[in-house]
Amino acid sequence: MSILVPIFVGIVAGFSTKSIINWLSIDGFKLKNNNFFLELTSIFGSLWAFNHLTIIDALIFSGIYTILVGIALVDYRTFQIPLVFILVGIVLSIAGVIFNTVFLVSALWGVFVGAIIPLIIMGILWIITKRQGMGFGDIQLGIVLGAWLGPMRMALTLFSASVLSLIAWIVVSLVKDFDKNRAMPLAPFLAVAGIGVYIGSFYYPEFFHLLIIQ
Repeated sequence: MSILVPIFVGIVAGFSTKSIINWLSIDGFKLKNNNFFLELTSIFGSLWAFNHLTIIDALIFSGIYTILVGIALVDYRTFQIPLVFILVGIVLSIAGVIFNTVFLVSALWGVFVGAIIPLIIMGILWIITKRQGMGFGDIQLGIVLGAWLGPMRMALTLFSASVLSLIAWIVVSLVKDFDKNRAMPLAPFLAVAGIGVYIGSFYYPEFFHLLIIQ
């Protein structure tokens, strides 16, 4: 396959995501026209996908990869997750089920691990502490990631995102002042962890198979 195909897919995905971000203008957050971060990162993800996955899997990966980067950028700046990206992610996940690249049972269990369990935990914490540990946008993102990754990879994603966010919180507290009430956006860490776990499962399938059969 020509290298131009993944480059074209990456540019289209990145530009489309940037256009949606600018159209939504959440809390006034926009990306400048000469800011090509999304396009470049999307090309990188698309090149990897088309070199290692089937065409359908590559297209789904490229789409979800790009919206995850977009969600991370928006949530980092605004603490909000655009619903339109969640809907696109759900559509891509459904496409994976339709084209048999994702098993329906795996997708449903992934949603359970990525959204239902965190929602239950969030409810229990709210009852006990009257504090909301996660936003409903993070729960919605858990639906997309869970359906895409499946239960085991989603569990690892939640764990990795929690560790990364804790490390980031500690670093920020050391650089700035310590504030136990300082809020950290979770979506950027979920995005990084989700992409990392997906790629890691490709290179080290034996490790993930071992986790499943234990």
